[in-house]
Amino acid sequence: MIEIHLYGDLRRYIGQEDPRQDAVALLPYRPGTTVAEALRDLGVPLEEARHIFINGLYDPEGMRRALREGDRIGVFPQNMTMPHIRLFAPRATREG
Repeated sequence: MIEIHLYGDLRRYIGQEDPRQDAVALLPYRPGTTVAEALRDLGVPLEEARHIFINGLYDPEGMRRALREGDRIGVFPQNMTMPHIRLFAPRATREG
């Protein structure tokens, strides 16, 4: 199973607009599926998604990463600025 956590305006794509509630989609693991493909499956327009975290690590190339069983993905929208990520967050260094 894959967990995709949507934040900000992206929450609406899974019907959870209440900011007091988690907006989490659970998807079955399919080998070879990328973050971008999983977001498309949820109906999230890729041009609206910008900041991708994989298992807690910011990954600027996250859209192209192949998912692994048990991955937790965090997706923040284009319109949410996060300058501290660019300055301080480590790049994801997972294999694959």
